[in-house]
Amino acid sequence: MSQRSDALPLIDRDDVDAVLVEVISVEGTERQSAVADAIAAHWRSAEWPAELVSFSCYTSTDGNSVLTYAQWLSRAALRESLRREGGVSRGEPDWGVAGARSQGAVPFQLYRVVRGGALTDPAPVPECFPAAVFPMAGVEAGRQWIDGLLAAEERAEGEERAYPGAIAANFHVGLDDGSVLVLSEWASEKEAAEHIDEVIQPLLEAAGGGDAGARYIHRLTFAGAAG
Repeated sequence: MSQRSDALPLIDRDDVDAVLVEVISVEGTERQSAVADAIAAHWRSAEWPAELVSFSCYTSTDGNSVLTYAQWLSRAALRESLRREGGVSRGEPDWGVAGARSQGAVPFQLYRVVRGGALTDPAPVPECFPAAVFPMAGVEAGRQWIDGLLAAEERAEGEERAYPGAIAANFHVGLDDGSVLVLSEWASEKEAAEHIDEVIQPLLEAAGGGDAGARYIHRLTFAGAAG
């Protein structure tokens, strides 16, 4: 059982053991909306295990992708939902939309969170969510890459991270392949885009390259009994 929530998910919840993330590539805003609507219909109507905290859907500002983010209290329950035919974590292939291409649902665990040093009190509500996935050779390699990237950022930009509009950067490591998901929270897309161009792209190039991903806006969240 789930219900629509006006609240954004709390990404660094202490009780969340794992998250399930899916990125679906599309071509244009019409197909993007069709995919998001199909995803929402599935998660709204599916039976929710007690361990499922929340499900959120984001759409990229360029109209070319949809990202979903589901929080679980138990990684064992998450994995069981992936095995179960017709379960909440197994929707229709490519969500039944012609031209859509899912990269597959991947389980992650939150590894590190860094917060912006120029936050006001109260902090602004995030309006932009840059996200990128980086392939790694394994879980330990993923953790080392994150630690190295953040250390390089501190050397180049300072430890305060007083970037205008920066709220938080949430670094996840894939439970199976060690791939890294970075999901950030920003007060505005303009400030996020400037930061990516001026800070993130040079850091990625120095770390061996990588795509900075896409910028997303929050479309919807459903909350379960544990939410």
